[in-house]
Amino acid sequence: MKLPTRQRLFEILPGLLSWSSLLLPLIFSFVYPAAVLLFVLIYAMYWFLKALIMSYHLIVGYRAYKRAVGTDWMAKLTTLTPKEKWRDIWHVVIFPELKEELSTLESSFQALASSRYPLDRVIAVLAVEGRDHENGWMLARALRKKFGRVFADFLVTEHPADLPGEVRGKGPNITWAGKRVATYIARKRIPPENVVVTTVDADNRVHEQYLAALTYAYLTDPDPIRKSFQPISMYFNNIWQIPIVIRLLSLGSSFWQMIESSRPHRLRNFSAHAQSLKTLLDTNFWSVRTIVEDGHQFWRTYFAYEGHHSVVPIYVPVYQDAVLSPQGFWATVNAQYLQRRRWAWGASDVAYTAEHLIRLYQRTGRIPWHGILQWLRLVEGQVSLATTSLVLAVFGWLPVLLNDELRLTVLGAKFPLVYSRILTIASGGLLITMILTARLLPQRPRRRLGRLTTFGEWLLTPLLIPVNNVFFGCLPALDAQTRLLFGKYMTTFNVTPKMTATIHQPSPVVHPAR
Repeated sequence: MKLPTRQRLFEILPGLLSWSSLLLPLIFSFVYPAAVLLFVLIYAMYWFLKALIMSYHLIVGYRAYKRAVGTDWMAKLTTLTPKEKWRDIWHVVIFPELKEELSTLESSFQALASSRYPLDRVIAVLAVEGRDHENGWMLARALRKKFGRVFADFLVTEHPADLPGEVRGKGPNITWAGKRVATYIARKRIPPENVVVTTVDADNRVHEQYLAALTYAYLTDPDPIRKSFQPISMYFNNIWQIPIVIRLLSLGSSFWQMIESSRPHRLRNFSAHAQSLKTLLDTNFWSVRTIVEDGHQFWRTYFAYEGHHSVVPIYVPVYQDAVLSPQGFWATVNAQYLQRRRWAWGASDVAYTAEHLIRLYQRTGRIPWHGILQWLRLVEGQVSLATTSLVLAVFGWLPVLLNDELRLTVLGAKFPLVYSRILTIASGGLLITMILTARLLPQRPRRRLGRLTTFGEWLLTPLLIPVNNVFFGCLPALDAQTRLLFGKYMTTFNVTPKMTATIHQPSPVVHPAR
């Protein structure tokens, strides 16, 4: 079915802007090289200021995280009025499954079972994918045997394979599970506004404080139905098993979530997130037509409530696995690239959001100013992801390299020194991330030459980060945006290989529902 012309124009926009941002400096390096140098200097100063702002928010986010994990949220719940109000809240946690190992899911369910929250108000759901029927039900039997009596209930759903109109992704599976949960909740006569649903990945291990902190945020919010609740994703489960290249990316993703949590006006649903069952009913659960159902859910909820929707940060973490393939280093690198390309498919939300802002205007005669601002942030974020590192690392030097005469001018002669100093000072934020890394990461396993290896990795970090930003930031983003530009839609969720480790987390004791 041919898409409307207006939607196609908005689909083209991210790729068009990104490629223009890369090709125009190249072209003008031959025609107006001095103008390109001035542009690059201004661009570098802009990113220097952004680096300062992000460093500040990283510190703010880290301090909020430390306060959150050190708070007794159950004690705070008991102070709410009316007394025992929190007992009315039920939690549903959905674990989607596709070709998962039993050990992975056992660790995730074990973490949920170790929550410092009464488990008689927790319903665990294993969402089996029909394309993995035999393995999925083997997992279901094993997990039910171990955890079946731990929670208030243990539900298993199976999403039929390849339903018409659905992509091969996580969204269709958790939507199928969510609808089955809604039927179950209706039979139990529990009001949907009293049910909070968290969707996680199979490898996700919720912090023991997560459910209590989520309950407190939900009950103290004046309008929780029109909110999403976002914990901090931390890719620490197997952090010391992965190559240094992937470890830096995982740390960067964790720190970025910490930064965004300190700026709630910019926060979006990402990976593990929570909404009330009432909200999910109002939005018809998650999208079954995109492979990035998490971020897309923000916009679906935003337009379902005509702009009255925002994300509440929960500074308690959900621990996740970083990418690690059993087939070795290069397979891991390839898998990491494919994961980043899938994340970058969020560029498709540019067209979706623009189209629905226009429809909102046609229906109500107004567009919320914050809706336009959110859309502009979305566009800027996608273009920056695809271009910034390339512009700063490569294209900034082209005018000087390509023009001998320019090097004889004052601007051309002074540019390399000024530009390199700006970039050096801007990279000062790296020191903050290294300090926080030492404070956040679990202790490294003792092994021969362990300290020497760690020291070598610290030395390599400043060199690897720019390379990572290009090969796992710009290139997968350009890949995704170029596919969107030419209408080559991504409809299959590439399952990311992950090898779970428990080296830094003691095995918690499972306690029965109480």
